[in-house]
Amino acid sequence: MNKAKQILFASLIAVSTIATANVSTEMRQMGRNVNGLLRADSVDSFQQSATEFLVAAKKAQETMPSSLDGDQEKFKGYQKGIQEVIDVVEQANQSAKDGKLDEAKTTVEKLNQLKKIYHSEYK
Repeated sequence: MNKAKQILFASLIAVSTIATANVSTEMRQMGRNVNGLLRADSVDSFQQSATEFLVAAKKAQETMPSSLDGDQEKFKGYQKGIQEVIDVVEQANQSAKDGKLDEAKTTVEKLNQLKKIYHSEYK
């Protein structure tokens, strides 16, 4: 029985570590994509970065950061914050699709403020 508990504990730690690593990985990817959005010189390059950003953001939204220590209420707030970020990028992407690349980049600049707010709360 003791051996089974050790194996279970080791498995839980491994899964927890993998989930945490995924959030960190996705956050780094989102940061790289923000730079791509701001530097885009065409609608196509903007949309490519936006698509990559949204994939990473949606993955991050599904995984609880270890900093929340399993707190479901905080996780709901975290998910709401990520959704706000997703909404900004979707809005910017629509502006780009409408041929308003400069407006799209201005919209993306809102992400820096959201990052400050949510990183201080959930990092």
